Amino acid sequence: MQAMAKFRSVFLSDVHLGSRGCRAEQLLQFLGSMRTERLYLIGDIVDLWCLRQRA
Repeated sequence: MQAMAKFRSVFLSDVHLGSRGCRAEQLLQFLGSMRTERLYLIGDIVDLWCLRQRA
């Protein structure tokens, strides 16, 4: 079993969840592979425009 990476802070920017190219599975793997004291979400995390277009 591999040890989890530990960070004091992690910054995620412009993930655009909901868009076709968002790579949500890779983001989930990344988040599951590390521990952090603080997770900063910056910019467009959820792409509401793309989600509205699909509805």
